[in-house]
Amino acid sequence: MSSSRLGLRLAACLLNISEARRKNVVEKIAKAALFEENGNEHSEATVLNIFSDYDYNRSVITIAAPIEKLGLAEKLTIHVPGCSVFLFGEADQPEKRSLVQRRKQLGWFSRREFKSLKPDVGTMPDKRCGLTACFRAL
Repeated sequence: MSSSRLGLRLAACLLNISEARRKNVVEKIAKAALFEENGNEHSEATVLNIFSDYDYNRSVITIAAPIEKLGLAEKLTIHVPGCSVFLFGEADQPEKRSLVQRRKQLGWFSRREFKSLKPDVGTMPDKRCGLTACFRAL
């Protein structure tokens, strides 16, 4: 069987959330990526994994969708207050920086003040960093 259809170009999104103890909050954020405002489900987007660390009160949600759906980043920043998005890999045009490069350039782990950070989409993160997302095209 042959097909002339080109394969989907996928993007993965890693949502890092400063919340793990309230399961309903984590699930609400995951669902925000999967449903339209009118309640219809995005048929091409899926949650691959949810990892929650109760002791550190953090969760990571991994979402996959066609690269054309990178508007998910903008959608999340609208529906989840305080959301910041940083692009990396193929999604980071034209530089195509890796996640490690982005974090080093931002001084992510050594920075005490986040005032100088400029996310690609969304608001500037604060000290609590309620939700940050990294999109990578696969």
